[in-house]
Amino acid sequence: MKDLQKFTTTIVLVILFFGCSGDDNNPTINNPDPVPTPTNATTTVINTLSVPWELLWGPDDFLWVTERNGKISRINPDTGEQQVVLTLNNVAQQQESGLLGMALHPDFNNNPLVYVVYTYSSGNTLLERLVHFTYSNNTLSNETILIDQIPANRIHNGSRLLITQDLHLYMSTGDAGNTSLSQDMNSLAGKILRVNLDGSIPANNPVSGSPIYSIGHRNPQGLTPGPGGRIYSSEHGPNTDDEINIISIGENYGWPEVRGLIDTPGEESFAATTPVTESITNWTPTIAPSDLIYYTSDRIPQWTNKLILTVLKDKKISALTLNSDGSTVTQEETFFEDVFGRIRDIAVSPEGRVFIATNGDSYGDTTNTHRIIEINRLN
Repeated sequence: MKDLQKFTTTIVLVILFFGCSGDDNNPTINNPDPVPTPTNATTTVINTLSVPWELLWGPDDFLWVTERNGKISRINPDTGEQQVVLTLNNVAQQQESGLLGMALHPDFNNNPLVYVVYTYSSGNTLLERLVHFTYSNNTLSNETILIDQIPANRIHNGSRLLITQDLHLYMSTGDAGNTSLSQDMNSLAGKILRVNLDGSIPANNPVSGSPIYSIGHRNPQGLTPGPGGRIYSSEHGPNTDDEINIISIGENYGWPEVRGLIDTPGEESFAATTPVTESITNWTPTIAPSDLIYYTSDRIPQWTNKLILTVLKDKKISALTLNSDGSTVTQEETFFEDVFGRIRDIAVSPEGRVFIATNGDSYGDTTNTHRIIEINRLN
């Protein structure tokens, strides 16, 4: 949205009184603080994207966005102006594949590296790679491959990226539609991977020389740091048991032998010989969980110190309250159900501003009508 004009105190009071109708086109009020105070509960930033997959708040105070068709953009959060910094021509966008996860180097001013994951065609096969580019003069260049030839498919490609404070890069991978790969230590599919920011393997990874950090995943599409230094993940189940997991080094999360909790004879039999880490909460029937963040700001007080989950199939946002040590979910609250359609991703600014990326109303919708929306408040 455009910067707002200063008005006299009387006009400010009038607009504040009449401006809470929820119409994004109402005039709003200038605030000299760099964080605007809009009168509307939500604001549409842009509505011309095609499957925005990753949404990040950058150190340049712009939103960084990947679109599954291969575009990486910077978007002004207040005006919606979009600047495409790269279009990857070798991206294979087929069903759920394409340009997916992204992360920015934590010291971006000195190391302007942009990490992304995308799928590509190798003959008749889809594969996936993790790369980084260098940002300079409003463009990305100098592609460097960090991990290549990860199994991919039209479905189940994972691809969320997370850089932690200790400068490790985590990447989720899906089972690529082949359930046998998740338990296979010779495959990078169905795993959480961990590398250093230059792509080298941390010395304390579970297997020397391997980026594999944990195994037994189906299609994890959310990774976030949380309380106590934990890493939380959201993961798609099949027709049952969408999951929230706490990701720990060397753990096995059970797929395809265990879904959610160990609560069937077959799962108990598998867990008797193979240690399995259970989910901390799960959904049956499935809801299609996507991105996940831990919200610490008081800008939206109803979400403070909760896991915030974007949901695709059930078209909502869920706020998950954790117990005192963060080891389990004690409450779920839902917001914006059936308001914005499928919600893919969420990003938060240092001041606590919240932005979501939508993916239309249907699974196959790739039209240029998808939105980034700022959530200013919940009521």
